[in-house]
Amino acid sequence: MMKLIVIAGGGAIGLVAILGLYLFVKGARNVQRAVASTGWPTTTGMVVKSETTDSIDRTPETGEAVESHSTKTIIRYDANGKTYTTDVIHFGQTLGSSDASEAALQRIRYPAGSEVVVSYDPRAPWIAAIRPGLHGEAFWLPGAALAFLLPAVMCLAMGPTIMRTAREGGAADAAFQSAVHRAMEDAARGVAVPDRLPVPPPGGGGSAGMAIAAGVFAGVFCALGILALAGGMQKVWRGWASESWPKVPGEVVFTRVGANVQARSERDGDNSTSYSPEFVYQYSVAGKKHVNNVRRFGGVQGAGEEWAREIASRYPMGKKVSVAYFPTDPDVSVLEPGNGGDAFWLPGIGVVLLLFSLATFYWVVPALAKS
Repeated sequence: MMKLIVIAGGGAIGLVAILGLYLFVKGARNVQRAVASTGWPTTTGMVVKSETTDSIDRTPETGEAVESHSTKTIIRYDANGKTYTTDVIHFGQTLGSSDASEAALQRIRYPAGSEVVVSYDPRAPWIAAIRPGLHGEAFWLPGAALAFLLPAVMCLAMGPTIMRTAREGGAADAAFQSAVHRAMEDAARGVAVPDRLPVPPPGGGGSAGMAIAAGVFAGVFCALGILALAGGMQKVWRGWASESWPKVPGEVVFTRVGANVQARSERDGDNSTSYSPEFVYQYSVAGKKHVNNVRRFGGVQGAGEEWAREIASRYPMGKKVSVAYFPTDPDVSVLEPGNGGDAFWLPGIGVVLLLFSLATFYWVVPALAKS
């Protein structure tokens, strides 16, 4: 039984480590290409396709359905005498969002038939992007890899202690059972039984299975904590930095209140609907037009209908606004610089999850192994 537990636990940890390494290698490649792309040669390309697709992901157990939206943009370009196509806006880009305006924004930025500047790898011209440079999304895969690798490393570090404790407990339990068995045989033969027998091990010799299960449980919370902390801190940093960004005049060109419906099963009752203000504003930096839809970094994305309508009323169609933009990447901008209290919810949740998982690794797992 112990051998089966060790094999199953080791296999699960190994799969998690392999997945983490795969994500890390892929993420590191994106970061390397993003950094290198600033020095790549450029050519003129044309957007030949820009289509938005909607999909619904339904959970089999609960019947809940969440709608996501994504826009696929295909750019055709010539390099080294050959024609290539790419769908990479920037390296590390995230596809799919519950916010329909995110998909619409990409379609507005790169409409079919428009010309764009394409940066391509001179050694592999089929690798290209229309927004060279390092962007925040490029760190999502390395962050996800760390979320898998760190719990796996912690489980591997705790493994020898768990196994050693379990073996010691198992040996003590076996010695106690052997002594009792010999005493019973001696009593049956009329031989005097010793006055004292070995003390039985407390708790039956350890629970490696429970300790491994607790380690896996803590690993899941550790991964979720890392992802929440990484994503939240990026938004907090941008909110803090945006207070000193340069500002240009802009104009709201689209606004509405969007409804995100999460369809539930008949067993759970009515659908759950959250509302969010969706708007797009345009502005110019160095003579080039940009569009964006970010009101505030780290803000609440969806809540009640009254809240969403109140936010949307601040930015009606045609309203003149002041836009703060990131100097090294003018596509990154915000209407309300700074951080509100809600910006710290996500990193706060990440810290709590990390502390909980570390406490489980440090106290609960060893205690279960010895119990």
